[in-house]
Amino acid sequence: MKKWSMPLVIAVVALLMPVSTANVSAQGEFSISKSADPTSATVGDNITYTYTVSNSSNVTVDNISLVDDKIGTIDLGGQTSLSIGENITATATYTVAETDLPGPLVNTATISGTDPDGNPITDNVTASVELAYAPSIQVTKTANPTSASPGENITYTYTITNNGNITIDNLSLQDNKLGAISLSDITLAPGENITATATYTVTISDLPGPIINTATVMGTDPTGESISLTSDPASVSLYINKRLLTKAEILKLSGVPGKGIEKAPGLQKLFNPKSQAAEHAGKKDKDKEEEQLQIRQMTENQGAAKGQLKIEQKVKNQR
Repeated sequence: MKKWSMPLVIAVVALLMPVSTANVSAQGEFSISKSADPTSATVGDNITYTYTVSNSSNVTVDNISLVDDKIGTIDLGGQTSLSIGENITATATYTVAETDLPGPLVNTATISGTDPDGNPITDNVTASVELAYAPSIQVTKTANPTSASPGENITYTYTITNNGNITIDNLSLQDNKLGAISLSDITLAPGENITATATYTVTISDLPGPIINTATVMGTDPTGESISLTSDPASVSLYINKRLLTKAEILKLSGVPGKGIEKAPGLQKLFNPKSQAAEHAGKKDKDKEEEQLQIRQMTENQGAAKGQLKIEQKVKNQR
């Protein structure tokens, strides 16, 4: 009987043993693709993401799950296993928020599963959506009344409107004549508006008028960028209401001269419209000027007469 060599026996035994599946791994790809519709959006718009999971490997993939880092877990219709050559399609919707600004909106989807040996298999993909936004703010200003006198009040009304598509924060309002205007709210969502009022008392220094002033509103958009706008001017014509002024103020406005007239006794009282003070106040000075002119003329005439008399006397003596 022929003896078999030991190496040959070992080789034959090895060939006859069953193959263990512990060393078999998936070959090919377990992958995911992702698309976004639309590819450009603004705050409040919905973006529909479509996910396609494909198993082009040579083994079945189990324990499948899909997670989007912006949306969370994506429903695969209850399917958790993919046979060789199969695929799954799923969709999810996301609404663009102001916190996504300024964009682009980029998010990642990750698919996970296990091969028959329990080894993890994963793949991921990203999608990008451009974001458009238009911050816009408006301020209007009106005055009531539109004609006033020193001593009267003017009430200004300011209306601030957010006519853009994003929220404006940190609102402030400045009037170039009245200064800072207090606001009841400093945040305006798209389409919202607020109203504020302020009062100004007309002074003599505002004459002859008109009073023309503007208001500027300022704020910041969700990205931290500043935004501002200045209103159209509001104009108030001025006139003089003597009933609201003191005698001293009337005399001053009438151009009547007088040293220390603003502090003169009795001149701080309200002016009597029937008084002739403004008309008479300068009369004395005018009369005084006329009197001085008459004296000067008389003096000159007298001087001329005396000079003529001396000439006549000198001629008479020469004869």
